[in-house]
Amino acid sequence: MVINFGEINKYILFGGGELLYQVVKFLKKENFCIFVVTSERHSNELVATSKRTIPLIEFLKDERIDYIISKDVSQESHALNRITENTLGMSFGAAWIFRKQFIELFNGRLLNCHGARLPQNRGGGGYSWRILTGERAGVSLIHQIDIGVDTGNILMSKEYMYPNTCKIPIDYQRYSIIKYQELFRVFFAFIKDCKSFELTIQQERFSSYWPRLATDIHGYIDWSWALKKIEKFVCAFDDPYNGASTFLNGKKVKLKKCHSSFNEGVFHPFQNGLVYRIYENIIFVSVEEGTLIINSVLDEKNIDIKDSICIGDRFYTPIEHLEKAKQYRAVYSPVGLG
Repeated sequence: MVINFGEINKYILFGGGELLYQVVKFLKKENFCIFVVTSERHSNELVATSKRTIPLIEFLKDERIDYIISKDVSQESHALNRITENTLGMSFGAAWIFRKQFIELFNGRLLNCHGARLPQNRGGGGYSWRILTGERAGVSLIHQIDIGVDTGNILMSKEYMYPNTCKIPIDYQRYSIIKYQELFRVFFAFIKDCKSFELTIQQERFSSYWPRLATDIHGYIDWSWALKKIEKFVCAFDDPYNGASTFLNGKKVKLKKCHSSFNEGVFHPFQNGLVYRIYENIIFVSVEEGTLIINSVLDEKNIDIKDSICIGDRFYTPIEHLEKAKQYRAVYSPVGLG
């Protein structure tokens, strides 16, 4: 099955983030008509321009890109009135659920960028789930949007492996952007030359779905886990997120920049979470299989408090936080976490 969009002279971009920013730059350079529909929470997300890091909305204003901030794109007349047979819509982590009537207006020309294999990795929280499972295969993928969750036909994809230097989500994000730029050069060349795309239908028998994550609720460390699992968990909620949470001396703290070590032997489970050494401002914490080495301990104001930590202190997480993390399902609206 193939699809040909014909001549495209207008792009409506939905969502936000670094990838949308990169596509805006590319399309503007090619002198295409661009209209951005973003949400309140996406409009304030930071993007790294060549000169400075600024909110997306500030970049759009500086570049004189036409945009709106919408709570419900499917009823947004400013967007509806711009959809023609020469319009291509592209979603980048959009905050809304696209309604059937809205999708049908594009007649197959509403697309989504999904940075993981489909149908195996539908849903959100992609980089964090990937770090937890140890999956290092990456995919830049563009698929049609239908009424399902990441279920539409795939137009184009490019697979690759994340290098070992990718450890925390921001590492994966930055590398993914580079790979997406390679895919976009081919994709937009197809569009420009009015080439047809060979569609790949997703096979439901291979599908899996992973829900969105809320760092401040889901990111509590269970100190009974194996050392490597704790390390992966802390890494999964590292930059650009707030950090993995636990408690120290009765106060909530967030951990970042950690790695595991097996050089000091093993410990008893009752020693889990104990600070047994502080050397050159690095925290050494005992876990049953070895040592968790921590380089950043932040309080709730994101101030590093390593200087106030003493040997013999213990990191721990009350059971009620661990239970809530497994019971809570994160739902994000255009304004943020619902």
